[in-house]
Amino acid sequence: MSDWFRYQWEWDQEPLSVQVDMQYWQILPTLAYSYLIYVACAPKDAYADSFSRSELRSLHDLVRSLDASLQSDSIYVGMVETKNLKQYYFYAQTPSLLTDVTSLCRSQQKLRTAYDVVQEPNYSTYYRFLFPDDAKLQSVENEEFIRHVFSKGGDVDLVRRISMRMSFPTFEGRESYIASLPDYGLTYGVTETIEHATHPFCVTVYGYSTLHLLDLNHCTSRAIRSAAKYDGMLDHMDAEFVERH
Repeated sequence: MSDWFRYQWEWDQEPLSVQVDMQYWQILPTLAYSYLIYVACAPKDAYADSFSRSELRSLHDLVRSLDASLQSDSIYVGMVETKNLKQYYFYAQTPSLLTDVTSLCRSQQKLRTAYDVVQEPNYSTYYRFLFPDDAKLQSVENEEFIRHVFSKGGDVDLVRRISMRMSFPTFEGRESYIASLPDYGLTYGVTETIEHATHPFCVTVYGYSTLHLLDLNHCTSRAIRSAAKYDGMLDHMDAEFVERH
């Protein structure tokens, strides 16, 4: 049964929406689908900022045809989209399905399409690109946090201090992380120890950001990925509330 998860990220400094079927996280290596097929679709006008309504209808028809043609011999694992690009990812048992994909894409008159098949026995596109790591998972909480602040009359445009409590399984890991903070544009706050926790050694660190999603994602990602080097994790994030005027 499908388990679709959606999050907002970026690609070449542009907003990117990602959808991934999480059901394959554990079972994908056990399946005999080692060929990645991707299909990319863009507006006919290479300079267009977005799809027209007519192009979106053609895109919908194409995706429906692809699903019908590939569903018996492939699995659909995810897609990414910007305003003027939608790219779909399938894993197939053999590369021969590209013939069907080629036929369907070439029949399109209102879209620019690109497609290919590559052997990918390690499923790197799924695990390294589509599937969310801790930083990408946090982006979903960031989005909800921003929505809550805005609903309460908060200003999301001003730069303010972002507070992040990072937790570590060992004292040594926490201290090594604290020593590395200047390398990541973060500052040290306070330490605390929470007894009987799996990650009892905590430190609050600070970054600075607006509450625009991509900006906040940059801030929390720096903290999360730098702490991961010492087996640490983010367990709480907050920001100063600034009233909207």
